[in-house]
Amino acid sequence: MKKYILILFFSISLTQVFSHYDYTGSRATSMSGAITSGPGGIWNIFHNPAQLSDLNGLNVITGYSKIFNLSFLPYINSGISYGSYAINFEKLSTEINNYELSSEIAIGLSKGILIYKDRQSKIQAGLRFNLYQYDFGRSSGLEGDGSNGILLGSGNGHGIDIGFQGSLNNRYYMAYYLQNIYSGNIGGLGSQLPQSISIGLSYKPYDDLLTSFDINQLSGSSNQEVRFGIEYLLSNQWTLRAGIQSNSNRFSTGFVYTIPNLGSISYGLITHHIMPITHQLTFYTPLK
Repeated sequence: MKKYILILFFSISLTQVFSHYDYTGSRATSMSGAITSGPGGIWNIFHNPAQLSDLNGLNVITGYSKIFNLSFLPYINSGISYGSYAINFEKLSTEINNYELSSEIAIGLSKGILIYKDRQSKIQAGLRFNLYQYDFGRSSGLEGDGSNGILLGSGNGHGIDIGFQGSLNNRYYMAYYLQNIYSGNIGGLGSQLPQSISIGLSYKPYDDLLTSFDINQLSGSSNQEVRFGIEYLLSNQWTLRAGIQSNSNRFSTGFVYTIPNLGSISYGLITHHIMPITHQLTFYTPLK
């Protein structure tokens, strides 16, 4: 009985895409979410869309995780970018005995815009339109596993993210990222999507090292999360990452292994002050 109560608790409060999960992809996981600012990369498909204007060609990224390393909380994410345009897909669900008790899906369409550029500075902006869909699956039923339960309903919602970034000499970066700055009510639930603002500062003292500092706050909350992450290019094939976060206190680390002309495999983990460690594995491939 305790097992099913725990599953229901996570299903409602922790595993939802609507509940503002900031650690999509191994880079965000291994740097404790301190990725609002800095040079653009494939990870911006899921995060600040302003840096998408740094991307070129056709790129594909996909990842898999089990939230808090719990088998009944699978989380998948994938995306594709062409130039400064990108599409992302995320699904976070609660499963037991091969039955899906609840799921949430987010699909986003993003565009990065280079507003201004000269020899020393650059100003970027980005926009993302998100579509959200939730499905509560079936009730537990007589067997307690959802096999003969009743349908509990589904619905959808939408939101808009906006990002900005200014940089100087490709060493100093300052960025803002506002999630769901505009959103409608979630159908059937009568509540709006969570809104948040992230302010990021990054400094690249030399080409092999990036340091990033973020402040993140949910709308309506008096609590702020302070995050710090570093990324160090150890060699042409290996990159190391680490991060810390306050409120709640968390530690993270990870690495990237680059395969010339094929892409990269990256891994990240982040601790929690109560729950087990969350692991994230991500694959990136440039198609052309």
